[in-house]
Amino acid sequence: MLQIFDSTCLLLAKAEQKHYNYTKKLLEKEKLNITPGQMAVLYTLYKGDGISITELSKKCYLDNSTLTGIIDRLERAGLVLRIGQQDDRRSFFIHLTETATDLQNQVADAMNRICMAMLDECTEDEIAVFRKVLMNIFAKL
Repeated sequence: MLQIFDSTCLLLAKAEQKHYNYTKKLLEKEKLNITPGQMAVLYTLYKGDGISITELSKKCYLDNSTLTGIIDRLERAGLVLRIGQQDDRRSFFIHLTETATDLQNQVADAMNRICMAMLDECTEDEIAVFRKVLMNIFAKL
C-alpha cells in the first residue's frame, strides 16, 4: 500500500477520485452523455421531479449555484425542463423530460454496475459497516 494511505483522509479522497473517474469513463462508454454530477441530480429527480431548485438542492446536497449550472447543462441536453409558477415568475420547478425518463433504467443499471465493481470483494457485513462509516463521516462534517 502507498505510504500516503496511512492517512485515512487521503485514502478517502483518493478513493473518491478513483470512483469519480471510473464513473465518468463508464458513463462515456455507455454513451449516456451525462457526468457523474448530472447522474446524481437525475437520480434525485427520478425519486420525484417537479420540485424547486431549492428543494432539489437539499435533496441532492448541492448548493444552489452548483446545482443551477448542472440544471443548465441538463436542460441544454434535453433532459430537464424549468417550468415557472403562475403566481411567482421567478420560481421554477424542475421536471424530467421524456428523454430523461427513457434513460432511467440505463442510469440505474450504470449505477448498479459501478457499485458492484466498487464493492465486488466485500461481504454484506463489510458493506453495511462501510455505509455506516460513510454516513457517520457525512453527518459529522
